[in-house]
Amino acid sequence: MSRNKDTDQDKAFTQWLENGASDEFFAQDSDEASLWQDRAKVAKTIAHHADVTPEVNVPNWNRDATFENDKKSWWQWQGLPAMSFAFSLFAMTLVLFKVEVVVQEEGFMLSFAGSHQANQQQQMNQLIDQKLQSFASEQQVILANYASDIKVKQQESNLQLASYIMGASRQERKEDMSEFIKYINEQRADDKFDQQMQLQRLQQTMQIQTNKVQQLGLQAQPANWTTEE
Repeated sequence: MSRNKDTDQDKAFTQWLENGASDEFFAQDSDEASLWQDRAKVAKTIAHHADVTPEVNVPNWNRDATFENDKKSWWQWQGLPAMSFAFSLFAMTLVLFKVEVVVQEEGFMLSFAGSHQANQQQQMNQLIDQKLQSFASEQQVILANYASDIKVKQQESNLQLASYIMGASRQERKEDMSEFIKYINEQRADDKFDQQMQLQRLQQTMQIQTNKVQQLGLQAQPANWTTEE
């Protein structure tokens, strides 16, 4: 009941402010009427000041400086969620269309739906072929150097073997010559000994023959023959 009465009084006061109704509503002698009378006085005072105050143009002033506006951090930016959503949508588009970002020496290249895969495979095959050719060339050079080293080592070995054989042959020939000279000397010694023996036999034979001749000569001399000494 009291709430409805307050509502009626509010409506009556509002109507009084708008239409300038009579003051009969505030003539009642009660606490509530006294309260509304005070409000009516305040309203009349404000209306009087509004009437007597001349109109003044609004000055040109910084309206943004009226209220303090704390600077927000970058992560509190209102456009951050929208930007995040845009990036998410962009990432989903890249995934759906299979967009690939290829980094090359000339720069970046975008390909869709794996179109770069064939080119990449071809480039990979070319790179593998180049590597194989380079490896084959290196192996050929290594084999050529190895064959040259083997040839040089073989020549050195042959020279060493020839030197050894020549040295050994010289040593053997030297030993053979020593043996031959020794054999010749021994043969000469044997021949000399044989000659001496033959000479001695000849001397003995001649001595025997001489003795025999002398004996025969003595027997052939006459009895009266004298030998002169």
